Amino acid sequence: MLGDIDVEDYGDPARELSLFSGCESVADVRSVLREQVELETSAMLVLVAEADAFDVIELMRMREFPPVPDPRVTVPGGSALAVELVAAMLLSRSSRKPSEVPREETRPHEQIAELHARAKRLARLATYRQPYEAYLSEHVLARLASEYQAAVLNIRNLQYDHIRDEQERRLFQHPVVEGLMIQHLGYGYDDVVGVRDALKAISADRMTSLRDETGDIMLEYQGVSAEEMPEHVIARFREAMIDFMFLPGKRATIRASELAEAGQLDETKALTVLNSYSQVFDDSIAAGTRVFDLLTATNPFLITPLVADGAGAFVSTVNDPGLDSLRRVLERALAPHASDMRRYDQRARQSVSESLAIASLERILGCAALHSGFHYYAPKKGRSEAGLDAGCSDVNRVADRVEGDGRFLVDDVAIVVEVKAKSVASQSRRGDVRRLESDLKATIGDANNQAVRLQRLIELNGGVWLAPDSWLDLSQVREVRSVIVLLDDVGPLGVAIGDLQAAGLLAERRPPWVASLHDLMVIAEICDWPSEFLLYLRRRTDSGVATFYRGADELDLFMLFLGGDLYVDDDPDEVRREHVSAPPAKARDRRPRDESAVGTMVADHCQPLSEWYLRDQIPEFEARPAKPTFNIAAEIVPVLDAIADLSESGWLRCTTDLLGLAGETQTRLVKGIRECCRRASADGRYHDMLMSFAGLWGHPTVFVGVSPETGNILAYRDQLSQYVRVKGYQLQSDRAYGLLLDTEGDLLDFIYLTNPPGSDPDLDRSVEEMGLQPVGRASRPTPPSARRPTKRLRGKNKRR
Repeated sequence: MLGDIDVEDYGDPARELSLFSGCESVADVRSVLREQVELETSAMLVLVAEADAFDVIELMRMREFPPVPDPRVTVPGGSALAVELVAAMLLSRSSRKPSEVPREETRPHEQIAELHARAKRLARLATYRQPYEAYLSEHVLARLASEYQAAVLNIRNLQYDHIRDEQERRLFQHPVVEGLMIQHLGYGYDDVVGVRDALKAISADRMTSLRDETGDIMLEYQGVSAEEMPEHVIARFREAMIDFMFLPGKRATIRASELAEAGQLDETKALTVLNSYSQVFDDSIAAGTRVFDLLTATNPFLITPLVADGAGAFVSTVNDPGLDSLRRVLERALAPHASDMRRYDQRARQSVSESLAIASLERILGCAALHSGFHYYAPKKGRSEAGLDAGCSDVNRVADRVEGDGRFLVDDVAIVVEVKAKSVASQSRRGDVRRLESDLKATIGDANNQAVRLQRLIELNGGVWLAPDSWLDLSQVREVRSVIVLLDDVGPLGVAIGDLQAAGLLAERRPPWVASLHDLMVIAEICDWPSEFLLYLRRRTDSGVATFYRGADELDLFMLFLGGDLYVDDDPDEVRREHVSAPPAKARDRRPRDESAVGTMVADHCQPLSEWYLRDQIPEFEARPAKPTFNIAAEIVPVLDAIADLSESGWLRCTTDLLGLAGETQTRLVKGIRECCRRASADGRYHDMLMSFAGLWGHPTVFVGVSPETGNILAYRDQLSQYVRVKGYQLQSDRAYGLLLDTEGDLLDFIYLTNPPGSDPDLDRSVEEMGLQPVGRASRPTPPSARRPTKRLRGKNKRR
């Protein structure tokens, strides 16, 4: 037993879920939750009726999040929501301490365990409520809306600090935004950062001082009985321990004057910032109403995480002022359609977002964008993209000038980028599915239409019109991918590609990848190869992963991908092979390691990533965590590097295809190469081998030829090239890679052929004369743009 409650009953999910079992409508579900909220908040109010609210809030903070956390350890059970629920309940009182019982005589620390249990129960009930409501709704986005609301309710500190700081500096120190902040908020970005930093410093100094003082006393009087200790030492130790652990409200209290002194800030500005992010006590709103609204509608602590007593004193709940909310605070202060909002959006928010997104992709891909912030011509409404090819004689008549955000050309792969900086509305964040649908249409939906439009132009026509008299030839492009970048941290909204497709917001075939700017910046820092990123785009958007994997955070899926586990069985209807001359190589995209993961929610996989980003907080004498890297057979890394170093046409798709193989297949390829090298070295003759594998992204084949120490390298290259052409035709491969090596395993030359059967009459005739017949079929048609001769593109080694 804990107080008046049974702890075992409070942790029984079956018992809690059964409360909703008879619900037949959303109103029924809400009614059940409201009843439980009233019961729990009434009990919690009684528990702390005599206590100082600041003491209770700080004790809850310490209960959920220890004062000196280890960045390598995740505290089990720590809940920001539990702290906020208790604080919301306390704010329904008339003041910080309405009871006349002296503060020194209260014992709130004895009630924290029960407060935690009751608050956590309410959090669980709210979590159960969301899928029940989604089940009772017929809206196609109901499930996604419930998952998004759950993420908003339960996840705090959405961004890694240095990435958040970079985004905020670029946006809020923009000259336009600086002026708007002063005008509409009364303070600037530097004021918010100054208050935030000073608040952290004061809190840390106080905790450290109390810890050191009590520790020094214990060391000095170790082995001394209480009777022998001086009275003033005992009194000071008792006072310090009370401030530290039992009545910590005084220690946790912050005033503007203290912040101004510690951070060399203007006291008036500091007070303005504190008031801007604070809530006050108000008994006109009942505790049950506050808590129910927090769980089902808007959580005010996401914007205003401080509690003020009305007499100049403040205490923190969970987040720091402006953390993950400063942009929403400013945007809420700007009238939606006013000139200030337009200036903010067009001159700062959109341009800064595009610049950061393009820079991140340049870092990932190892090259500058082909175009950014550019214009091109797209077909008028009702007209086909096919009419806008290189032979179009009157571009203005059939097309309109439109804008694109970014376009990359890496080898023969094009990547289209669309950036949307518009924020998701507060109604969407609290689960309003129709408003969420509207927001998603205005962001993801519009970006999808724009990205797919350019993608289709490149695929169908092999280029685009940049001006009525300026044709950009992209006939060398063999693969086109699209990326949508959102400034907002949208969590599950971007992860659930299948739901977005079902709602008509994303293309059915090769949809864009949707990610927040923060997640893109993280991935840019982690990826080691451009091929790693291209493989991730394929997996996330153009495979069963898009439908079967769900999650609250894109980075959870990315970390799963790095571990080699983000894949599902290929659909046999999409991958058809009548026969091949050798068993196809095993690819990672064929079978998940954990069958139970298919169709399930991906759990938190970001602990190694968080440890790496918090590595500077680990003491110098302890080992640093390693940067997360892609799970790959070590033996194949030199092969991938050698292909990338040579930078011949086809290097990106080849390294991507090889990176996507299962580790055992990568090892088998390397062993085959070594065996060919051994034989060529032993008998002085040319040796070769091939490996074939088909999947969702075509039917690539890899041919390896090893040249002996003596002989004509050009002749051996011609021999390998002919082998690639003829055997690739017989296997019906849509792309073939030839690797010519010496006996030491060093790459001498790289051959890339993409012409499918039927596109080269001379090859067709020569193959027919040899009596060969095709024995397989590529998994999907090759687009017209891939049927033109390859064009060589030079570049540097793309691995960092």
